[in-house]
Amino acid sequence: MQSTIQPVECVCGFFPFFAHMILVKIRDIAMRVKLGCAAVVLSFFCCEFLYGGALSKDFKKDKADTTEQTNEAFSDSENKTDSAVESTPAESKTAENTASGTTVTAPQAAPAPKKEIKGDPVVAKIGRSKEYRRSDVLKIIKSLPPQLTQGVPEDKLFVMCLDQLISSYLMVEQAKKAGMDKTKEFTEHLENMKNDLLARTFLMKEVAPKAENEAALKARYTKYLVEFKKIKETQVYHIMLSSEDEAKAVIERLNKGEDFGKVAKEKSLAPSKEKGGGEGYIAISILPSPIKEKLEAIKKGEYTKEALKTDNGYHVFKLGDSRDTSPQKFEEIKDSLKQMIVQEEIMKLIERLAKQFNVTRFNEDGSPIEPQKAAVTPAAPAAQPAATTPAA
Repeated sequence: MQSTIQPVECVCGFFPFFAHMILVKIRDIAMRVKLGCAAVVLSFFCCEFLYGGALSKDFKKDKADTTEQTNEAFSDSENKTDSAVESTPAESKTAENTASGTTVTAPQAAPAPKKEIKGDPVVAKIGRSKEYRRSDVLKIIKSLPPQLTQGVPEDKLFVMCLDQLISSYLMVEQAKKAGMDKTKEFTEHLENMKNDLLARTFLMKEVAPKAENEAALKARYTKYLVEFKKIKETQVYHIMLSSEDEAKAVIERLNKGEDFGKVAKEKSLAPSKEKGGGEGYIAISILPSPIKEKLEAIKKGEYTKEALKTDNGYHVFKLGDSRDTSPQKFEEIKDSLKQMIVQEEIMKLIERLAKQFNVTRFNEDGSPIEPQKAAVTPAAPAAQPAATTPAA
C-alpha cells in the first residue's frame, strides 16, 4: 500500500490555501456549559489523544494571544499608576544624572518573599449563600492543561481563575432565575454534551492502553516498513503575488536573468520568501491538477512562464533537484503510529458494538438498505506515515 500522509503534509506545508484543518475547541464548549473541572480536563485530554496534539497547538496560540492581551492591560495600568505618583528623590537624582550624561541606576529592592498561607481561607463571598475558598481556585488551576498556564505568573493566574469562578457563578444564577435551565433547548444540549463526554471516556478506557503498548507499536512500524514505497520528490521554489500585473512584472525580471531567490525575497507574499521561495521537497505527482500540470511542464532549473491564479493570488514556480523518499525512524513517527492504532481500534470497537446491539440501518426514505451496504461504517483509519520532507 502506497504511503499517503507524506503528500498531504507536503501540500499543507507548501500551499497554505489547500490546508483545511479541523480543530475541536473543547475549551470553548466547556466554558459555555459547565460540567465541572474533572469533565473539562477529561474532555481536553480525550480530544488531545484522539486528534494527535492538534488541540495543544491551538491552545498554545489562544494562550499566547490571551497572555499578550493581559500583559498589555497590566502594562497600561502600571503606566497610569507611575504617572500619578510623584518622583522620589532617587528618581529625581537619576533624572539629573541622565540629563548631565551620566547614567545612575537606583538600587532595586529585592522581591518580597512569597507569604506562607495557612489553612484554606475564604477568597470570595457572594451574598450569604456562596463562598469560594483558596482550594477551589487551586483545583481549577491544577485541572488546566500546561499549555494554558505556562509563563503566566502564579498570582495573576490565581486572580484570573477566581474571576472566572465568580463570573460563571453570577451568570449561572441569573440564568436559573430566568428559567433558562428548564428550556428544552438547554436540556437537549446538556444531554448531548454528557453523552459525548461519556463516549470519549469509554473510548479512552478501551483504546488508549492498546495505543501505548510498545509491542503493538513496533509491530505497526514493521508493517509500515513493509508497505512503504518510495515517492519521487522535487525541490520547489515559489513566488506568491497579489495581482496579475505584479506576476507579469516578476516573470519579466526572471526573463532578463535576475535570480529567482532574490526576486522572491523582494516580492513574494508567501512565508517562504525569507528562504528565497524555497518550499522544500514536494511530491509533484499528488498535487492538485492545475499545479501539477504547471510543474510537470518544466524541468530542473526552469520556472513557469505564466503565473497560476488561485484564490490566494498569483503564483510563479521554479524546480530544483529531485530525490526519492526514505522511511522514517521509529521514534520519528511513534506518535503517528499511536494515532493509527487508535483509529484502527476504534473501527474494530464500533463494528463489534454494532453487532452486539444488532444495529439496522435504513435509507433516507426509510426503505431497506442492501445487505452489503447496511454495515455500520466507522471513521476512516489514519493515513500511513512516511518520510518527513523538511523545507530547504
